[in-house]
Amino acid sequence: MRTKNFDYVIVGGGLAASSAVDGIREVDAEGTIVVLGEEEDPPYHRPPLSKEYMQTAGAPRDLLSIKPVGWFEEQPGLTLVPSTVVDRLVAARLTAITEDGVAYQGSRVLLATGGRARVLPVPGLALGGVHTLRTAGDAEVIRTAARRANHVALVGAGFVGMELASTLRKVDVEATVIDGQDRVWTSVFPPPVSHFLERYFLERGVGFALGDDVEALEGTDGVERVVLTGGERVAADLVVIGVGLQPNDQVAREAGLAVTDGIVVDAYGETTAGNIYAAGDVACHPDPVFGDLVRTEHWDHARAQGRRVGRNMAGERDAYDHVSYFFTHVFDLSINVFGRTAMADRTIVSGELGSGRSVIYCVTEGRLSGTILINANDAMDECRDLVRDRPSTEQLLDRLGPEDAAELMVTEAG
Repeated sequence: MRTKNFDYVIVGGGLAASSAVDGIREVDAEGTIVVLGEEEDPPYHRPPLSKEYMQTAGAPRDLLSIKPVGWFEEQPGLTLVPSTVVDRLVAARLTAITEDGVAYQGSRVLLATGGRARVLPVPGLALGGVHTLRTAGDAEVIRTAARRANHVALVGAGFVGMELASTLRKVDVEATVIDGQDRVWTSVFPPPVSHFLERYFLERGVGFALGDDVEALEGTDGVERVVLTGGERVAADLVVIGVGLQPNDQVAREAGLAVTDGIVVDAYGETTAGNIYAAGDVACHPDPVFGDLVRTEHWDHARAQGRRVGRNMAGERDAYDHVSYFFTHVFDLSINVFGRTAMADRTIVSGELGSGRSVIYCVTEGRLSGTILINANDAMDECRDLVRDRPSTEQLLDRLGPEDAAELMVTEAG
């Protein structure tokens, strides 16, 4: 077995890995770094895959790149190894071993392995025309197939399904969103906002089949329909399944690191094995606002935590204290979400839900737990600070003033 030695070994080739390189270099200008990425491309941005990249026929992958073309090759002391799968981690030796038998040993190791698209355990998954969306290659296949499709079924009413529905309607492709929940985006939005978004999408030609799970995918040479548990059949010659992310934590688990729906890390990004860190979609980390362990799947978190952990690997020791946020852009709505909003028992709106500007304040057990901004990018700094402070309902209303806030709806948790 060949062994290659570096100061820093980064397993994973996404945004968290790239941001960790930046963090390391801000503290250590000379340490040697190797980045082991599974994909053939250098690190790239994934949010455009379901939006701009999907709707722009022939768009080159370079448009997705985090760094300029050739950047990784030009940096002294930095080695990018693409198309490389790490199948074993020897924690005691701080060594990542690849499928082709090369051992990469470092003084610090970062696991930024991200995740893979979850699949549904239903008959028909192997039919032609059934896809998941996680990589640039996935997006290109779906982009080409969608323009030939008569009708697209999007399984999952979360970020992938709803963003693709918006994108496909913009290029005049018929689409139906399917979800076992009785409303859309249940993991992010409370009922009033969820119902508003469903109506908004319906008005723009998106169909919905909600409240029934997928029982099977059927077809002869390729997929032809989605069969639901309630008996409904949704015609589709293209199906995209977007039902969440499965963290790539198997290597960590087999190496003896603590794993629970992701790799457990402390506030500094360090795992239960000394000098081994994790960041991004795969890391289960202490929430800087609420204090419990969470795994956050979003661009902003991968960027911020990757950089912070990189700096810590290089010698700093500062806790990850970033209030990350979710964002999406569908039709003419720019939406930003701070904190925890899905389980709010009270929602207060400033403005009016629609194509205009509004801010929704989500209250849970008498304290602000999150905010949802619709076409209100100017309020992002204020809302981030509010979520960090977590004021009581009374303090929040005093701060807003009666002329700026009207109660939209009160809902009971559960």
